[in-house]
Amino acid sequence: MVEGLTPASADDLPALGELVADEVFWRYPSGTSGREGVAHLRVWVASGGAPRHLAVVTETGLAASVTKSAAFIWGELTRRYGPDLVLLEHYPAGENEESGGSLDLVRLGADGEPHWSRVWPTDEDHPRHAGLAAWMAAYGQQILYS
Repeated sequence: MVEGLTPASADDLPALGELVADEVFWRYPSGTSGREGVAHLRVWVASGGAPRHLAVVTETGLAASVTKSAAFIWGELTRRYGPDLVLLEHYPAGENEESGGSLDLVRLGADGEPHWSRVWPTDEDHPRHAGLAAWMAAYGQQILYS
């Protein structure tokens, strides 16, 4: 998990429509070594507007790290679902935690390197917290606990 991230903007996050993929043991490329990682992948079509997808990759702890493979995951998912993709990394809570873990927005920069922004949880005193809390109230249960 990436700590101390600047919160994302709720404007970057689409409203969720139909769930179009739910692969519990999704294999993803983990780099040039030819190894694969395993994660839980869920993809929703965003509601309203042009075709857009929201993909959530949940770290399972099997094989390669989702964070270290983010650029390769991005490439694989944009080939499947198109370039207008919103990618979230989900790290589930530990056994003794009550929260649903954390969600981070992943973007590839002009340099081809991934950059992260925190979606949830965010500090209550941050100016973006209210918008992210509203988005999580609408879609968080679906994303964190499905």
